[in-house]
Amino acid sequence: MGARMNKEKHFPDIKPIDFVPAFSGLVGKAALTASFALVWAKELGIQNESFVFENVRLELLVGSLLTLLFSLVWPTAAPAGTLAPLLILVPFMVACGAHPLVFGVLVGVLGLVFVRIGLFQKVSGLSSPYVRTCLTLSFGLSGSALALGNLFRFFEKILWAAALLLLLLGGLFFILRKRKKTWLMIPLSAAASLGIPMLFGIFPAVSSKVSPIRIDPSWWWNEMWGIGFGLSMKTLLVTLPFALFAVFLWTIDAAAVETIREAQESTKKVGKIDSSLSFYAAAIRNLAGSILGGAQTASIWRSFLIPLYMVNRPMRVCAVLLGTFGVAAAVTAIPVQLMSYVPLVWSVLLFGIFMPFLVVSLSNLLRMKNGKKSLPAILFSLAGAMWSPILTWLLSGFFERLFFSQKPGSLSPPQSPDPFQTPV
Repeated sequence: MGARMNKEKHFPDIKPIDFVPAFSGLVGKAALTASFALVWAKELGIQNESFVFENVRLELLVGSLLTLLFSLVWPTAAPAGTLAPLLILVPFMVACGAHPLVFGVLVGVLGLVFVRIGLFQKVSGLSSPYVRTCLTLSFGLSGSALALGNLFRFFEKILWAAALLLLLLGGLFFILRKRKKTWLMIPLSAAASLGIPMLFGIFPAVSSKVSPIRIDPSWWWNEMWGIGFGLSMKTLLVTLPFALFAVFLWTIDAAAVETIREAQESTKKVGKIDSSLSFYAAAIRNLAGSILGGAQTASIWRSFLIPLYMVNRPMRVCAVLLGTFGVAAAVTAIPVQLMSYVPLVWSVLLFGIFMPFLVVSLSNLLRMKNGKKSLPAILFSLAGAMWSPILTWLLSGFFERLFFSQKPGSLSPPQSPDPFQTPV
């Protein structure tokens, strides 16, 4: 008994492959945080040129420190990343008068309450394998379209560079998938997205000037954001519906990641991932980041978990590397500049995250015994990619319950109502 307990408490050895999900998560965090900061800045008319860069550093520091802390106290909690599907809703939120600080605090508080009353488990139970496949396809389509659009805009004057980069990485993805080494796409994508632009005379802008990270809510909300704390009953009431929507999106995010986990031949080494603790971590992450001045909205760390399932390594050791890398990148600043380099960001996300979403979801559709489900699934996924993943969730769930409630597809049923449950 004592030997078993010592074995369970033993921290796993670090292996070179552990750096893959840590690096991927770091790049994904920098990219998505920058996207949120850019959209908020555009909609609120923020003119400060350093706003986005400094906000990424702040969010990386806060998120990485919390990841390190939770790795010690909650080793089965998945690190809190960024709620990517919410990005397209930010302009509408601003138009309605929602405040980013009030929004972040409400998301954190509601998240804590909903975990406490068990609401997430109940909502997650509504997502069948068919619904999760549709959601995964929707995320893959919308993410791939976003990545391709940004890459071609970056290379708009030298389209040959974009074509060469995509052809090279597409070929590598096909070869590595055949050899079951898709996890190598992340470092290869990063290397190619730095090297190929250099062949055409395009280099990332890197500055050696590093200023300390400001941990001062008053300075951030009054000086950098320029909108104050927004503490009024009107702002609270306007922002509340959006906060409820964001918290509901957490379960959809988790369902998409669970589909990737189910597609892997084995994830035993990853260990158990507790959904309640993971959502607690996301809620606390929202509270801390928002109060300090961050622009992103937290959810599960997709750009970390998906590569983690692919390499099938213990989550705890990879999370510690992730947190360590994040703190170092935020403090030194130079890695943030490299990770924010447009070709690197979108190449890594395209081939490391979005393409696996597409491959897994399309493979699931092909495995279905009932072919009448496949075409509607594609249509539901396209609707979600164009408008909102909630639309995919509602349409696919309604369709399956209405027409196929007595005719389940061939996809295996979930092993547990817990969307993150990983067998050990």
